[in-house]
Amino acid sequence: MTMQTPVSMPDAAQRDGQASLRLPGWILIASGIAMIVLLAMHPEDRAKDFTGVLHEEAANRGIDAIVHGGFVLILAIQMACYAIFSLRLSRAVNASIAGLVLFCFGAALLSGSTLIDGLALPAIAAKYLAAPAKIESARTLFVFGGTMISILMPLGIGLQSAGIVAWGIALLRTGRRAVGLAGLVIGLAVPAAIIATISTMNPMVLMGGIAALALWGGIAGTTLIRG
Repeated sequence: MTMQTPVSMPDAAQRDGQASLRLPGWILIASGIAMIVLLAMHPEDRAKDFTGVLHEEAANRGIDAIVHGGFVLILAIQMACYAIFSLRLSRAVNASIAGLVLFCFGAALLSGSTLIDGLALPAIAAKYLAAPAKIESARTLFVFGGTMISILMPLGIGLQSAGIVAWGIALLRTGRRAVGLAGLVIGLAVPAAIIATISTMNPMVLMGGIAALALWGGIAGTTLIRG
């Protein structure tokens, strides 16, 4: 008769804890892929004058809502997963909490920029196309909206990047050198690129910053899966 070795309670708890990390890990990886897909779906700006801008914004209202609304949803899901990620870095609690707070604050600012860009401005365009006599009022609203986006978007991406730097420090302190260094490189490179091009506000740099955030989602998710 074969005797089975009993499973100790600490070992069972460790396996259960590992299994509970796989789902948020896979969600982070999926969210990073979804961000890249949404970036690829983003409509291109081809208008030559303000009337063209209004027509373009109104025509792309549906896809803009999907792309930008999708980003807001992804950021909300990521915040929940990153909270779990931060809890796993309890041996570097100060850095992990700082990373979570900075990322969430940046996500809130980026969400504000996204809502203005993808939902508010297209709705304004559709409204004022039906009232050509008030087109100058639409121009004023677009200037205001564009100014808010130019402030909120780089700040949001920058604060999220600062959160990644803090997580990188926490990972280094817990012995995960490769992942920690990756966090430091991504977290420092993105704001450096934004600051270097701040005078021109190159949209490609900002899109690259979002792609870098997506890459970090994949790295953090893989780290959770591996435990």
